[in-house]
Amino acid sequence: MTNQEKQMTETSTAPVTAPPRRALLDTTVQLDRRKTASRQKKIESLLKEFDWKFSTGISLLEFKATVIQECLTIHNQLRRSGARFTRVRDALLEKKGQQISLRAHIFNNVLQVFAGSFDITEEKDHLLAEKARLLLENIIPRLYDWFAKESVDTVLNARLDCDRAKEPPRKKTAAFEVNIPECKRGKNKFCHVEEVIREEGPRLLKSLEPHVAASEQLQRAAEVFQSVFTNPKADLSHSNCRNAGDCLITLEAKGKATHALSSNAKEWKPLSDALGFEFVHITYPEEKTA
Repeated sequence: MTNQEKQMTETSTAPVTAPPRRALLDTTVQLDRRKTASRQKKIESLLKEFDWKFSTGISLLEFKATVIQECLTIHNQLRRSGARFTRVRDALLEKKGQQISLRAHIFNNVLQVFAGSFDITEEKDHLLAEKARLLLENIIPRLYDWFAKESVDTVLNARLDCDRAKEPPRKKTAAFEVNIPECKRGKNKFCHVEEVIREEGPRLLKSLEPHVAASEQLQRAAEVFQSVFTNPKADLSHSNCRNAGDCLITLEAKGKATHALSSNAKEWKPLSDALGFEFVHITYPEEKTA
């Protein structure tokens, strides 16, 4: 056998190494990992299939503005003079709003302080309020550290460089600082969000055209992008970036992810198709009731 034939034989029998599977985790996945043990277990099992797991700065911004912000709201109510745990809990859970479900998850699965309002003394209720407040003072910074340092291999933030994502919640003497301060260009805002939108936004919106009309989220993102296209001095706020969140997350992850994981197929399937990600839809059929 000639040397060339030997080389061909060795090449043909060499094991083929599969390309690395790199998973982008949407904000919904990160939130679900903190909501219930069953969701966390399912997601952790799925993540074992990937070589590299990452999220982005915009997802961290959204995480701060949802679960961490709700923890801050609860903490602020508990530290009021004369606060009673059951009254604070019941009042916050009776209010109407999109975050009621998230607040319930925080009370039941994050804070884990329980009491019935009909069978607790006023003194014990005050003590529980103090206990819950002190627990939250540890929980709030740990939630940020979990997302930024433990939950994934890395948090991509090089392209957009979101300043608000990089700010951990800080406690003053009694209260925490405002979780999401207003963005002011040149003062506390040095990101590249408008630049990235101008460079990458037109192509992305073109790919999403067939899907925008059916999605309020994509419509809001398109409005934010258009405001930047038509205004050379556009200065987006953190709320603008949250309105365009999913689109900005994908632009940060462009060229990095092979797969995108989300429980939100309506927006993330077309976004994945536009950016060349394989979409992995996470569902929880066991939670459905008959």
